[in-house]
Amino acid sequence: MPDYRLYYWELPFRGVFIEMFLHEVGVSYQRLDTSEIYPDKRLKIHNPGMAPPYLYDGSIDKTIAQMPAILMHLARDYDYLPKRSETHTLALKALLDCNDVLMEITNFNGMQMWEKGAWETFRYGRLPDWMQVFEQTGRAHGLNDGKGYLLGSTISVADIATAALFGTMTYSFPALQNDLEENAPGVAKLCARVEARPRIAEFLSGARERYGRDYCGGQIERSLRKMIG
Repeated sequence: MPDYRLYYWELPFRGVFIEMFLHEVGVSYQRLDTSEIYPDKRLKIHNPGMAPPYLYDGSIDKTIAQMPAILMHLARDYDYLPKRSETHTLALKALLDCNDVLMEITNFNGMQMWEKGAWETFRYGRLPDWMQVFEQTGRAHGLNDGKGYLLGSTISVADIATAALFGTMTYSFPALQNDLEENAPGVAKLCARVEARPRIAEFLSGARERYGRDYCGGQIERSLRKMIG
């Protein structure tokens, strides 16, 4: 039996954060279609959640929702959290920041489709600021010239999440790679190093062959691609 069951759509987006972590620590899991829980059974599971991803953990016989909460749960179990209280807190902040960026790049989870003016305000204003938030956090903790990690000398869940965020974004939308390198060069190199870790690299190779450059799907992704060109 697999250690975990991950319920998500056949897309990277929030699911790739969890899959990258599971591959990094080398545990078995089964990826299942989210329709087994969402939407009809979302209020019937342990610890109900409004939307995917959901992760069933066989060791506790419970399902956890919300990407940052799932990653914090896994990071605690596999010792991927910083030891100091400040950086432990910053790891949680990094995961929440990732979730916020995903919400913003999809125009608040698709509440409206992107229009040119709003997209340009985001791309050339908010998105660079977000990139610099991660860059400055890393530099404050020793990330420099392709060395170090976001919160110190050891890899943590924050690094995997950062790579899942910006690595997936720039792979799906290559035009944004220059944006990342300009605003957060240390983070760009960090993403490349995390993606090159053997288990993660093997996973990403298969996932990208399967998904191509798909990102979040549906009208939201079509709107993004129209803006980016």
